[in-house]
Amino acid sequence: MLLKAIPMGEMMTSRQFRLGFRLLAVLLALGLVAAACGEDDTGTSAADTAALQQAQADAATAQAAADSAAAAAADAAAALEDAIAEGAADSEAIAALEAELAAAQEAAAAAAAAAEEPMEEAMPELSGELVWWSDWTIEQTEAFIDAFNEVHPGIQVEYTRSDDAEMFDRFMTESEAGTIDADIAIIGWDGFSRIWESLGYLHAFDSPNKGNIPSDLRAASGAWYTYGTLLEGICYNTERIEELGLDPLETWSDLADPQYRDEIVMQDILKVGSGAHDMMIETRVMWDENTWEEFWAGYGANNVVFQPDYTAAQQQLVQGNFAVLGLCYLDFVQPSIDQGAPVVWVAPEFVITVGFTVNIPATSDNKENAEAFVNYIISEEGQAAVANIVGQVPAWPDAPYPQAALAAAGKPTILALGTPKAEAEYNNNAEWYVERAKEWFDLR
Repeated sequence: MLLKAIPMGEMMTSRQFRLGFRLLAVLLALGLVAAACGEDDTGTSAADTAALQQAQADAATAQAAADSAAAAAADAAAALEDAIAEGAADSEAIAALEAELAAAQEAAAAAAAAAEEPMEEAMPELSGELVWWSDWTIEQTEAFIDAFNEVHPGIQVEYTRSDDAEMFDRFMTESEAGTIDADIAIIGWDGFSRIWESLGYLHAFDSPNKGNIPSDLRAASGAWYTYGTLLEGICYNTERIEELGLDPLETWSDLADPQYRDEIVMQDILKVGSGAHDMMIETRVMWDENTWEEFWAGYGANNVVFQPDYTAAQQQLVQGNFAVLGLCYLDFVQPSIDQGAPVVWVAPEFVITVGFTVNIPATSDNKENAEAFVNYIISEEGQAAVANIVGQVPAWPDAPYPQAALAAAGKPTILALGTPKAEAEYNNNAEWYVERAKEWFDLR
């Protein structure tokens, strides 16, 4: 086809020779694509080691073909553009170039699609159990399991949920005793994961999807991966605010306003590792010492009512028993808002963010299934589920952004225990903050 496309009644010009050379590259790339996309004739079971090795080799070949096809398509496009611009080829040659370009682009698209297929499809179908310790809501956890099972239908996921501080303590105790039953633990704050990693309590592996996660958001060893970020602000119940004639809140300092006395509920501030405990640390990082002292003294004077955990505190707000939730997790409260709860999440003058990690205990009985879970949650599909189901901001920079989180757009943020000062305060003075809270809130 190439020789017929170029007039043969005269000697080819150097320009025509260069065009022909580029088209030859296109044809060679098409041959690579055809070979890479052909049927696998190994005849072996996908569960065999040999088949897995062949699948890896096929994936590498497909990627090479995709790269070659993309380069060939780019060359064909350049050849056509040059030919049209310089008028160096007749209409027959131009038509041939256009046809070859279309074929190259089609082949490149097919090769790219083949190369993007996840490795899980080449692996043996997984089955068995997976025990997940979750700190998400029940609704979020179950919806995410459904999404995970679309990829791995043979894995039966069981879960329990708890707040982060409780989960951390349980993980530490049971790991030390060798009795932990979890295969996956999702927890807020990578500092917990770093502690577990340093003690040898985590199973490290090199996820094929690790490239989706920035290197500073995952362990170099592969022991843990940050999959998303939670946003912390303030919530208020619009009906109760209106009923009592209170002003809607806008800033952290509003929590110390006497008009909200007896109307604020919050999670246990004395529990080290809780969001409320961390709030004392982060505000001290952001404010000068006088502002910090005045705020917490005023906040404490408002007769804040504390609940055993975050979930219980949020439920009190949603039910209208209180006007204000002093520390509110966007991803947790958004499902209630979507269901019609008269609640507004406020992004204050700075938003506290918390990186959430996925971890595999070193003693997991189902490591293969656990690795599949990690691979899924940091895959492109899993990161979309983090945004759309969980409502957290995914760690993958190109993932969709949760609509509700746009309320925080443009606001300064501070990563929970993500500054040297905050981390030092947590590591060295955690109990000092507990004593100050007892003083402010009269909890002695």
